[in-house]
Amino acid sequence: MSPRLHVVLGGGGVGKTTLAAGYALGLAAGGQRVGLLGVDPSRQLQRTLGVQLADLDAPLPGATNLRAAIVQPHQAVARWVAEGAPDAAARLDRNPFFAALGDRLATATDVIAAARIAEWVEGDPGLTDLVVDTAPGVAAIDVVRAPRLLSALVEGRLIRWLRAAAAVGDGRFRNVRFGARRVLGGLASIAGAPMVLDLAEFFALVRAPLERMLGRVERTRHWLASGEADLLLVTSPRDTGGAAAREIDDALRAEGLAPRAVIVNRTWPPTVAAELATLVAPSGAEPFLAHARATLAAQAQVIAAVTTWAPALITLEAHPALTLARRRALAELGASLCRDLDPVATRSAS
Repeated sequence: MSPRLHVVLGGGGVGKTTLAAGYALGLAAGGQRVGLLGVDPSRQLQRTLGVQLADLDAPLPGATNLRAAIVQPHQAVARWVAEGAPDAAARLDRNPFFAALGDRLATATDVIAAARIAEWVEGDPGLTDLVVDTAPGVAAIDVVRAPRLLSALVEGRLIRWLRAAAAVGDGRFRNVRFGARRVLGGLASIAGAPMVLDLAEFFALVRAPLERMLGRVERTRHWLASGEADLLLVTSPRDTGGAAAREIDDALRAEGLAPRAVIVNRTWPPTVAAELATLVAPSGAEPFLAHARATLAAQAQVIAAVTTWAPALITLEAHPALTLARRRALAELGASLCRDLDPVATRSAS
């Protein structure tokens, strides 16, 4: 049986990363063997957990049955090249184009993340659940768009020409096809033949890892479309009418996917509304009371709007201790979400 994949999506500032971390802790506390992968280039997951995370997963200190990692594209590509040919890794380290890429590979984080998801499962056959904390906003679904993006790169005509140039190593490109020779020669006249050959070598070195990456990305795409994946869409009472969440939902559905549930996070308890309705504010507290009532009205608007299109709706109350990023509070939050999602799974199966 495949592990269950849990992909947490949402706009910025809705508590998505905190929820992903808490959910992973909750699953692990329930006896599951859990992985937690951070995709957000800002590495917010590290700050939430209060630990440094690496490209490869490692046990999370103080948590049983839970391993965590963050996507680091530069390190992942170098590692994949080394797996295929250790001597190629040394050449890649010396290649000026790979050195210049550095953290700019962060723009490929979502593509790398899709490959890392499949790679994690390959390396951990005992894994039961993998929780993925995505980047904020609509850009997060690039994880599911990755196959098209990577296919275009690997199969592109210029990449084929550069690989041919790397094979012949001729600065005048006499031994490549005429059309390719014209293009590569034009590049060489602008940047110099050595630079074009360096670029050609770079693509020759990463060709095999890119093709393996494409296979892993395809496996992740099929996994996302299977019954073994849950997409959890997080919003907050501050998302006017749930507009940001609806935008992400629309983008998912354009890819043939749909969330399992929409989670309205950091809500005020329902009892507060009844108390505020009859409360007479002490002198000087009128502005605070008006703000509180307006916040509750906005919350009700978000819940009402999301209810019209969400397949299932979960509301999670604000947890004051989470402002201190305490591990115990995260675990309590995750346990609460686990309990709330169980009935959702039952309804979905019926």
